[in-house]
Amino acid sequence: MVLRKALQRLLGTPAVPAVPVPVPDLAPGHAPPVPDVAPPAGIEAQFHFEATKDSGPLGRTTEAAASKFDSLQYRSEDFYDHFPCFTSAKNLSRFVSFYECYKRTLGIAGHIAEVGVYRGAVSFFFTKLALMYEPHGLTQVHGFDWFKEPEGENAPKFPDPASYHEPYERICSIVNVQGLQSHLLLPRVNVLTELQDFFQRNDYLRFKIVFLDAGTYDIVARCIEEFWPRLSQGGILILDQYNFEVAPGETLAVRDLLPEDAVIHTFPQGWMPTAYVVKGEKLAAAEPGMHAGTHAGG
Repeated sequence: MVLRKALQRLLGTPAVPAVPVPVPDLAPGHAPPVPDVAPPAGIEAQFHFEATKDSGPLGRTTEAAASKFDSLQYRSEDFYDHFPCFTSAKNLSRFVSFYECYKRTLGIAGHIAEVGVYRGAVSFFFTKLALMYEPHGLTQVHGFDWFKEPEGENAPKFPDPASYHEPYERICSIVNVQGLQSHLLLPRVNVLTELQDFFQRNDYLRFKIVFLDAGTYDIVARCIEEFWPRLSQGGILILDQYNFEVAPGETLAVRDLLPEDAVIHTFPQGWMPTAYVVKGEKLAAAEPGMHAGTHAGG
């Protein structure tokens, strides 16, 4: 989450205004010219590959659109009751990816975990899916985070790391006001130093979905060590920044720690998360059309 928010801040707003572009008349078999639009300022200095690929106004809310929304005096409840009017296609695609993973695990035993909670959007989304689809089940969502400002090697290499910190008390307050205390749990742990102890105390816990939104090698590696043995067969490990230059440590940790024959799928409609692994699935058994991208070994 930290890396995704940082990248969005760096990408900023397209320099080119969102106006209709006339399409020239073309002879049959000829493609329209590709406009020579430079990437947003600063990107070329920071990244060179995946992070330079941005989908423009289709993918994110432009500054002009956000300003217009503010000026039209919508009520606060309009933004969450009618959110498709305002959010971007890219943001919606993110939650479609999570929904598809969740639906695939219905009927598989286990809880749901997110590592790297930030504001809690993904944890809340999974919680409300479980309320809809498993109203009498025992499934709970565990949002693992230490709820502190990033520091040291885990601090983002972008301005204002404090903006990626969500106070524990504030996120707990929106859990409590919605009556979700027994549905969404927020273990306050340092993953590197305390996750192993947490599972020693709660060794029975098993999961059907584990979403890793951390990005650094050490954290992802520790999570794979602790969560992979506790992920049910047929359960799904979701990776937010696999094969993405903003967080190369995630890809390297997957390479080093997941089984070599693990099939790594992509989400064709989305930006992040970038990949998922179904535990126990082998390459020959991967369903057609599921976009199996590579083996964990490279």
